[in-house]
Amino acid sequence: MVGEKTAGPTTAEVTRRYIDDHPAIRDCLGYDIVNFTALARKIRADTGLPNQEAIEVALRRYPRLMKPERPLELRVLDVVKGSRLEVRTRVAIITARADWDLLGRVLETGRTLLADHRHLLQLLQGPGALTILCEEDLVDAVLAVLGKRSVIAVHRQLSALTVRSPEAIVETPGVLAFLAGALFRAGINSLELMSVYTDSTFVVRERDVVHAFQVLSRLVHPPAEAPGSLD
Repeated sequence: MVGEKTAGPTTAEVTRRYIDDHPAIRDCLGYDIVNFTALARKIRADTGLPNQEAIEVALRRYPRLMKPERPLELRVLDVVKGSRLEVRTRVAIITARADWDLLGRVLETGRTLLADHRHLLQLLQGPGALTILCEEDLVDAVLAVLGKRSVIAVHRQLSALTVRSPEAIVETPGVLAFLAGALFRAGINSLELMSVYTDSTFVVRERDVVHAFQVLSRLVHPPAEAPGSLD
């Protein structure tokens, strides 16, 4: 009907959508460790909802609507703790213009370079550039194939840390963000991040590799508590 107003989402619907968009808050509700008044105040500020009391009511009802499943955080930790951490030093990143012919030539050359199956050579084709991660020993051979005009940048003296996870990572959201977040909080810059099936590779400068290894190793292989230790 012309001029008829369509009812917008209710306070409960907006609140539930807000929680679903913030997995950390959802997990805290599942753990029952939320200050409802403080959270309602934040949701009101972020969404513009007018009635804080109605938001609190929706928050208190939300846990009853949650499916009986393990918190996402625990699922992420299970995947990370079931992973292995590998480190390669003396690697480089070559960035070249995006060109399918270039990609084909690099792949053809790679058949020879990777004949012994021990060298590292990974390619990532994006809409604007071709990124090649390889060992420093292969840089000259790859550059010869690309040609000077096609090369945008070359970064040497890097290290690659690869987290090899169980297949559960495919169905577990947030694992990659969890690992990347740990490096970010430690002040470590990842020049490149490559995710292929169950492998997540972070490329850092050699000066940061020891620190990065320590950060990721604490997640993959957390230290066991000593018997009888107190909180």
